[in-house]
Amino acid sequence: DWIHGEKGKLNQYIATDCDGIPTGLYEYYACYKLHFPHKTTFIPFPIDIRQHTVRPLRRTSLSQPVRFFIGIQKSRNEYKGTDIMLRALERIHKNHPAKCEIIKAESVPYNKYQHLMDSSDVILDQLYSYTPAMNALLAMSQGLILVGGGEEENYTILGEEELRPIINVQPDEEDVYRQLEQLVLHPERIDQLKRDSIAYICRHHDSIKVAKQYLEAWSKS
Repeated sequence: DWIHGEKGKLNQYIATDCDGIPTGLYEYYACYKLHFPHKTTFIPFPIDIRQHTVRPLRRTSLSQPVRFFIGIQKSRNEYKGTDIMLRALERIHKNHPAKCEIIKAESVPYNKYQHLMDSSDVILDQLYSYTPAMNALLAMSQGLILVGGGEEENYTILGEEELRPIINVQPDEEDVYRQLEQLVLHPERIDQLKRDSIAYICRHHDSIKVAKQYLEAWSKS
């Protein structure tokens, strides 16, 4: 539908007609740059860090169980890989019941979703992606650790050479399980990864910095 259907036709019309294509994810950049090399530029998604990086880190003791958050959208489970991530997470809980908790948000209002996420340490999101999208970025800005897409292409396009806050997983249940188990068995990593997540968002996704990049791109077009 997005390639040959009505959505695809509209997408191609807009891309052809517009003056510039700012892309917020590496995936988008790789796709549009191929067909519209002179129009396409990469500008990270904006996060209002003054609003979102305000809550204290939740963890206070290594004896606390690690709280894993996963959002369930039944219509998009296979598309987002939530089905595979949930199976791996449930296996972790079965094998390490005292060391982890599962917080599921399934078809809940956004305010409830936000409240459940705020009480967590780790978010599982977008198994098949190369990069974190808005939901994951908002979670990271609040000090959650992302388990999802964090390939090197993501860091390269940002020019990031130091921070590696994302627990990158392959689209495979066993790899997801191994990565989650490492967090459960080594909770001493949690606090530093949380701090790195916030630093990552402040460094690359500050809405003021992003707005200036948009203005620069607009003036060049």
